Amino acid sequence: FDPLAENQQVFLSDVTDRSEKIHRQFLLTETKGPEQPHVETFKPQEKIKSDAQKQVEENAVKGVKRESNLSKHKRIFSQVNKREKVVDSKKVKPQNDKDEERIYQKKITKTKENVASKPLQKPQEPFQGGEKNRMQNDQSKRKPSESQKAKVDGPKLRHITMEEALRRFQYKASSECVNKCPQATDDDSDLSYSSMCNFTAQARWTNALQQNGAEVMPFVDDDVYVYPYERKYLSYPKLPDSSYLPSARKSRVVLTAGVMRGKTSTATCRLGGSATARLDLVDEAGRPRTLGGDEVRAWVGATHDHNGKQIDAMYPRAMASVVDLNNGSYMINVSCLWAGRSRLVVNLRYPREFMMMVVRTVRSGLSRFLGARFEKGGIVEEVPCLATPNIPGRPCICNLTSLNGGGQFYCARPLDTRLSCNDWTVSGTMTKVTPADMPNAEGKYTMKSRERIVPTDNIVIVTETNAVSGNQEPLDNAKPDNKERQLGNTSQEISGQTQLFIHSPLEPCSKTSRKVSWTTQRPTGYWRDADKTWVSLLCREATVTQTWMRACLKDSSVWIIGDSNGVRLYYKVAQSANLDHLDYGAMPFFDVMTRSKKTDNIKVHFTPHEHPLYVSKAWKQLDVDYIGVPDKIDAIPSKGRQFLVIHYFLHVTTVHLGLARARFESARDAIVRLLARNPKAYVAIRGPHTVSLNHYYDIAIGGDSLARHLVEIIAEVFEDLQDRVIFLDGWETSLTVGSSGIHPDGSVPEEVSRRFFSFICDENAGDTDENN
Repeated sequence: FDPLAENQQVFLSDVTDRSEKIHRQFLLTETKGPEQPHVETFKPQEKIKSDAQKQVEENAVKGVKRESNLSKHKRIFSQVNKREKVVDSKKVKPQNDKDEERIYQKKITKTKENVASKPLQKPQEPFQGGEKNRMQNDQSKRKPSESQKAKVDGPKLRHITMEEALRRFQYKASSECVNKCPQATDDDSDLSYSSMCNFTAQARWTNALQQNGAEVMPFVDDDVYVYPYERKYLSYPKLPDSSYLPSARKSRVVLTAGVMRGKTSTATCRLGGSATARLDLVDEAGRPRTLGGDEVRAWVGATHDHNGKQIDAMYPRAMASVVDLNNGSYMINVSCLWAGRSRLVVNLRYPREFMMMVVRTVRSGLSRFLGARFEKGGIVEEVPCLATPNIPGRPCICNLTSLNGGGQFYCARPLDTRLSCNDWTVSGTMTKVTPADMPNAEGKYTMKSRERIVPTDNIVIVTETNAVSGNQEPLDNAKPDNKERQLGNTSQEISGQTQLFIHSPLEPCSKTSRKVSWTTQRPTGYWRDADKTWVSLLCREATVTQTWMRACLKDSSVWIIGDSNGVRLYYKVAQSANLDHLDYGAMPFFDVMTRSKKTDNIKVHFTPHEHPLYVSKAWKQLDVDYIGVPDKIDAIPSKGRQFLVIHYFLHVTTVHLGLARARFESARDAIVRLLARNPKAYVAIRGPHTVSLNHYYDIAIGGDSLARHLVEIIAEVFEDLQDRVIFLDGWETSLTVGSSGIHPDGSVPEEVSRRFFSFICDENAGDTDENN
């Protein structure tokens, strides 16, 4: 890597493209399926590359001082984990649905499978030496020995569709299925399929599913995948012990063009330019990580203003983009958006091993279940439910999709034949289910949720208004600023043409294509001050006042469909327009509507999406008028100004993401119908946000570990509607401001609301409104 290259960004992009190409080729050599992946991420290799071509690609990765996976992957971790490969060449193919069910029942997952082999070498000691030696990152010291490598011999998976995954459960939901429990043990202490089948109370199911001995029902077999991200994580090797887990404390971040002053490395950039850094991960024993797949997140915050005055709150703040080089290193690109000194914050949010555990957990059927009560004529039975048909403990299940507004939903069928699937009356949220089959190494990291931040105290990024750097280009929207600016607690009167911030583009969002909201480039904006003022780099957002909001919403209806975060957005919209709202709690099973004075004619609605909806452990009556999201969209009037926001996230990530895709596809079809019949309709999809919960709980509720893969699915589903539908990305705003629990800071839904209506209403809408 040449720190004096004239254009680091071009070089970084080139290295990234090559590294991605190398990683795709590497995965194809290890994992080959007969069908093209559903999401086109891994492309078949067209021809065998020449030795010269291979050498060029290897040099590209070596150029960042990390060895290439292309030539080394067959030896990575080769002697650590020798997995047994079972080839079942005598599989009996089912002749009909009943045979398929009998065969499948024999394959119910064993929940406790600890087959980790012992490490073949004693872990070496962590790095020795001073800070200077570590910062230099000498390749000879970081290069792993041959005995520390092992072959990545992940399972060879074949691609199937979501329809194929669901098809094998058809018999369980058919009228021909006989709900007959096997012989149970006498003391009922063995939590086997037979004992669980006899349960008729929700409390019994909840306790049983939390036990390590409980058997679960996998949704897909180990040898298949639906989406490429599954194949990616299932192809990585399992670790034999926790010493191979990444250590955030021992890992290092180095500036690619930094200047050492004592123990501090400083990068200087000009306003509108960028600085790059590289994260090199090591494990707890000090060995370099040689594969990618870790979830690394980064952001940058100001520590001193342009006059050198310290800022305690670290505002402004902006997200930094992270590129996985697939060799244990990660390139971090920081955009220099304000003058002064800043600190880079690097978060090892989820290691590769945790991501592998999440994928396997979802596929194996360990999730967060809902409970349902079936009741008729005094006969009551309670059973577990899930959004996918892999319900454990019962031979037969109820397909309640038609009662769930068309959204896939399944429950164990009652044992009492006097009860039918139509006798579903109330629902309740079961306690989270513990992933009982996690290997020791992965389980240890799950409990080690505190060690996440990589040390960066020795790294300083200085942005100067008059800095000259040949390898950085200014942003097109950089304009002088003569107004008073507030940076944390520092207020300065700026005179002349001194520029302290990168500003929003001159073009207002209302005159900008909605397609810009779908951009994958980061950052798209930044928090400017401690008052949580967001500066968009996509377009110029409106300044929200009650006058402007009421003028924007006049003679309009706002429809918000989602979960508790949709409720928070509903409150922000009503509050910003000073509307009277009805408060029915955090997550009602019915509509909530605000009304304004008759002269404005404003209505704001909230309604929840279909099950799975984890509302309360108490039983909740299912609304008799409950309909699915597509039907709710079809019910929106064909006349008048209609604003629609749809949000699916935490409730649908508890199971396979195929469920989320099905929901978005159904919503998309209804949106097409709405836009065709009402030219005054405006639609937005709200994306995921970061979730601040411990790792252990994240697995049970889905968390944000699979959020970027969910965004990929959303972008693909709405690919041909991106010029008509607005994407409301809450990721950057929540990542940089920090999250608490499953609900981000209140400034996040406030900014989501501001962005949505800025694309719809002129920024001067309230200036001519005489009614206000």
